Amino acid sequence: MSSLFKKSLVATSLSLLAVQAHSAGFQVSETSVSGLGRAFAGEAAIADNAAVGARNAAALTRFNTTAFSGGLTIIDPEVHADVESASNGAVPKSQLEALGLSTEEKDLAPTEYVPNFHLIQPIDDRLAVGFSAFSNFGLSTEYSKDFAAGVGAGDTALVTMNFNPNIAYKLNDQWSIGAGISAIYADAELNRFAGAGAGTSQLPGTSAASDRVAHLKGDGWGFGWNLGTLWELDENNRFGLTYRSQTDVTLEGDYQGLSSSNQKVDGELELSLPEVIEFSGFHQLNQQIAMHYSAMYVGWDTFKELKATSAQCNDGTSGQCLRKEEGWDNSWRYALGATYTMDDHWAFRAGYAYDESPVSAEKRTLSIPDSDRHWWSLGTTYTANDNLSVDAGFAFLDGDQVEGTEDGFAFSAGGDAYIYGLQLNYLF
Repeated sequence: MSSLFKKSLVATSLSLLAVQAHSAGFQVSETSVSGLGRAFAGEAAIADNAAVGARNAAALTRFNTTAFSGGLTIIDPEVHADVESASNGAVPKSQLEALGLSTEEKDLAPTEYVPNFHLIQPIDDRLAVGFSAFSNFGLSTEYSKDFAAGVGAGDTALVTMNFNPNIAYKLNDQWSIGAGISAIYADAELNRFAGAGAGTSQLPGTSAASDRVAHLKGDGWGFGWNLGTLWELDENNRFGLTYRSQTDVTLEGDYQGLSSSNQKVDGELELSLPEVIEFSGFHQLNQQIAMHYSAMYVGWDTFKELKATSAQCNDGTSGQCLRKEEGWDNSWRYALGATYTMDDHWAFRAGYAYDESPVSAEKRTLSIPDSDRHWWSLGTTYTANDNLSVDAGFAFLDGDQVEGTEDGFAFSAGGDAYIYGLQLNYLF
């Protein structure tokens, strides 16, 4: 397998360009629709519905009756990527286009649907259990098959689901603690195409840009854990601190590419999902207005490499199909929000968040043109009665325009995203 192809393939196998217009790295934040409306500010401390189980297990103790929340978030990205030149500037964009290659991609990230489900059951006035199902990481990209940088683009999809049972205990009137375990299922698929490398010695056996030069598909499970604490200073002021562990997922499936003579072989790919630490605060200023905020640390420095292995592969290292150094950095996300309760039926919220990219400028590539982004969010809750309420939320994500190089291709990329959500909450 050529060095060009080897580097490009793994670079995008799970590091999805679509997330450039969503969350830092390939993290998904949409654990609740009420949280979406405030840019997820204060999520570990507010506990206004059962969705808090996904952010702070300790907050389960705030419920004195069975609580359910279930919702759907729709993520509509507008992501583009343009190749400016190839071969380290020797081949200009016009020459690539004269060869019939696509150099400009628009709307390359498809619309995605992210569900969430949460249930909390108090056992007594101190002990509570809960279960949440949500997604932490994912999204996808779909480039044209004749894209010039096809070996680093193609189409990629990653779907994850976290099944997270929790337990919480109220130590006294002010302090609660909680813990849980996570069973994370991941499913991934990628396809890569020859692009500008068609017919060259780097990609033998290819003749057209749309020739598929690699296919990788697999799924698997990983297991992690989470801890949380809630400090209720009084009824109007509380703070939450949570920790979610790093989780290693082994994807098992099949690989087909030049290094296997285009024969399908069994293989594995290791993926490290980062640890997450979140601190949140909530303050009810008066009967109508509340302020909330969060700071989230994501340990992306564990994402050091992507490596696919198989007993039937040899890319210079026996048993290795693909390997690429990543070297991401740790990142922070800061959010600030407010809630206005108009009356017994309507509440309105707004929020802003700043999301740091874990990818430094010198490591930015066409595969991962990640950038800092700004969230602007609005939301509302309609409370029908003492038991039933409905949340609606909207967020606009503003991603920076960035530039970079990958395997001789100079490019620019950027994008925004529109996120919509609807959620039902019920107290039994």
